Amino acid sequence: MNRLLPSTRKPRSRAPDNKGTGEPMAKSARPRPPKLLIALDHFQASALIIAERIDIRTTGHIPIIGQSPWMTRLPGGGVAAIFRYGALALFAEEPGDRAWLISGLSDNMSGVGDALTEETVWVTIDGQADEGPYGSKVRIRSADLERLQLLAEALSKAAMLSFQERRAASDFDRIEPLAQDLADDGKFSVKSSELLKAVGSMLLSEHRLTGRAEVMDRPDVLWDNPHLNGLYARLEGDYELRERAVALDRKLATLSRTAETLVETVRYQSSHRVEWYIVLLILIELVVAMWGKLFG
Repeated sequence: MNRLLPSTRKPRSRAPDNKGTGEPMAKSARPRPPKLLIALDHFQASALIIAERIDIRTTGHIPIIGQSPWMTRLPGGGVAAIFRYGALALFAEEPGDRAWLISGLSDNMSGVGDALTEETVWVTIDGQADEGPYGSKVRIRSADLERLQLLAEALSKAAMLSFQERRAASDFDRIEPLAQDLADDGKFSVKSSELLKAVGSMLLSEHRLTGRAEVMDRPDVLWDNPHLNGLYARLEGDYELRERAVALDRKLATLSRTAETLVETVRYQSSHRVEWYIVLLILIELVVAMWGKLFG
């Protein structure tokens, strides 16, 4: 009679259960590598001001791949960021990409931009290098969404500052002859409408910088990606965003005080002219009354 031999197979080990439920625990999730938006190791990035404002809420016809700032894919394979204060940042653009995007946003734009305020830099991808500006280039470890959004923020703010600096210089050029005219004889030789236009331009410059560009504000992408703080700090320092914003704020404050002075001067001249009209009417009334008494 054959005896059953003991089995030589080792019992199969069982994965530890999840809190005694008998179910195997899931494997620990590994961090996924960032999704690359641009597969190139070297490409150009540029930012320009195409309008005074872009209504992003009505850009549903443009495919969006990211928010804060809004990012879209370009036909040539690159990507672009759209800012509500009229700025565009383009990465790895091909011929025709810029015209395609501006044409798609034409119904959402208001005001006039400035093509002379474009900021351009070459971006190099190096997974082992320290991120930040390096001479005339910017090095980043990967062309993922968050890094491109951060670079778009820095470039667009630099373009906006250049735009406002040019406008402030134009406003100062407009003020100088007015101040010289007032210093010569205490009067303005221009019309009141021209003075009010100068005042309006000064007030708009201050509003555009503080109400739309948000140059001094921290980019939203940094709240969820604190590891990119160093990159943005280096970009901010290289483009001197804070220093230029503070200097521009002082210029705008001077323009604002000048605008108030001009308004008060125009108001004083108007009130002074009204007083003379009143005096003239009183004299006419006295002459008419005396005429009536003498020859009535």
